[in-house]
Amino acid sequence: MNDTVGIQDVPADVRRELEEHANVVGEGIGLERTEAEGLTDRVAVVVLVEEKVEASELDEDDLLPETIEIDGEELPVDVQEVGVVTAQEAVEVAPSEADPLAVHDVVPLEMDEDADVQTAVEGFGRVKKMRPAPGGVSIGHPAVTAGTLGSSPLRTRHGKTVFLTNNHVAAASGDAKVGDPVLQPGRFDGGADPADRIGTLLEFSTITFGSNGRNVSDSALVEIAPDHVQTDLFELQEDIRGWEGAVVGQFYTKTGRTTGVTRGRCTARNVNIGVNFGSKGIANFVGLDMFERMSAGGDSGSVIGIERPEGFYGTSLLFAGSTQATFAIPMSTVQQVHGRLVPMTSHDLVEAEDLRIAGHIASGSLAASETKYQWFGPWDPKYEVDFTVHPTSNGGYIRGSVDSLYRNQAGTYYLVKMENRQNVAANYDVRYVVRR
Repeated sequence: MNDTVGIQDVPADVRRELEEHANVVGEGIGLERTEAEGLTDRVAVVVLVEEKVEASELDEDDLLPETIEIDGEELPVDVQEVGVVTAQEAVEVAPSEADPLAVHDVVPLEMDEDADVQTAVEGFGRVKKMRPAPGGVSIGHPAVTAGTLGSSPLRTRHGKTVFLTNNHVAAASGDAKVGDPVLQPGRFDGGADPADRIGTLLEFSTITFGSNGRNVSDSALVEIAPDHVQTDLFELQEDIRGWEGAVVGQFYTKTGRTTGVTRGRCTARNVNIGVNFGSKGIANFVGLDMFERMSAGGDSGSVIGIERPEGFYGTSLLFAGSTQATFAIPMSTVQQVHGRLVPMTSHDLVEAEDLRIAGHIASGSLAASETKYQWFGPWDPKYEVDFTVHPTSNGGYIRGSVDSLYRNQAGTYYLVKMENRQNVAANYDVRYVVRR
C-alpha cells in the first residue's frame, strides 16, 4: 500500500459486522485480487474465508456487501480464500530441494576425489549444527519439533545479546519457562540437550487461546553467547541493518529452515485472523501483515524483510501460514512487546582489541590410521576461519588441515581433513577461530 493511501485499517464495528457472516475467518486492508488480473493496485477491504463458495449456496444474510464505506471512501470488498491457517513449526515435514517454494538448490562444485561427496552435500543443509549459526537455520525448544533462527544477534534494551524467533518455536507456545534450553538444530533435525544447546530462553510474548483472545505477537528472545550466532543470514547477501514497516504490493524476502530463501508480495496489513496451534487450540491475532505464500512448516521464526545494497531491513516476524498465504507480526509490534532490538555487527560481538570468535564445532572418532573429511560452514567470505583438531583420548595423535573450500550464495564452506597418525582408535574435537 503506497504512502498516498489514507485508509490503513478496518474499523472495529465494520470488522464485527463482517465476522458475523458465515465462513469469514479474517479481514484487513490490502489490494484487490481478481481472477483475470491477479493482484491489482486497487485498495480493498480484504475479507478472508477458508474456502470460497458460490453466492447461490449462501443464505441471503451471509452475502457480503460489494463495497464498504470507510472514512467517507467507498472501498470494494474482496473475498480471498486463505485455507486453514496454522502456526508453522515443523510437522512431519523435512526440508526438500524439491519444495516448490525453494529458490536455491545446493550443487557442490568439484571436490577432492577422497572426499565423501554425499556427506558434503548433506552438510550444506539448514538442518545441520552450525557454530556460529547464521539466521535461517533449524532451532527449537526441546519440546518442539523445529522452527527457524530468525535474526542475526540483537542487543536488547537491557544490553543482552539475543536472537529472535517465535514463542511457539522457543517457548513451546507458552509451556516453557525462562532459562529453558534452545537447540540448534531443533529436536526434529537431531538436536539434543546439552550437546546442541545454542542459548537459553530469555523472554516470550503471551498467547491467549480461545475465542476471547486478542493476541498481538508470537515472539521470543533467546539469549546467546557471542560465539554461537553469526551476523549473516543464510543464503542472503546482507546482514540485518534495521527495521521498517511493510508496504502492501511490495516484494519481500525471508530465509527459513524448510523452504530456504523465498520472496513474495505483502498483500494486506492490519489483518485479524485465528491461527490453529494444534492441541493448544485456536488463538486469535490482530494487526498482522499478510504475504503471498512464502513459507511452510518449520519456517516459523524467520524474519521477513527487504534487501538493499546497504543491508537487510526486517519488516515482519513470520509465524503462521496456509497453502494460500503467509502471516507475520510487524516488527514495530514485536518491539512494543520486547523493547527496542538493535541489530549487532561483528565488532559488537567481541572486544575491539580482539576481533576473533572461537568455539567448538564438532566431535567424533577415528579408527586406527583412519582419515576422514567433513564440511563446515557457511561463513561469510569476509571472515577468515582456521580449524584445529584436538585428540580427546589418551595417546591420540590426530592431524587436522583444511583440504579445500567451496563457495556459494550462502558463504564459504571448509572441507577439514582429519588424519589419525596412530595405530589405535582416537576421539577428537574440532575447534575453529573466526577472524573478523
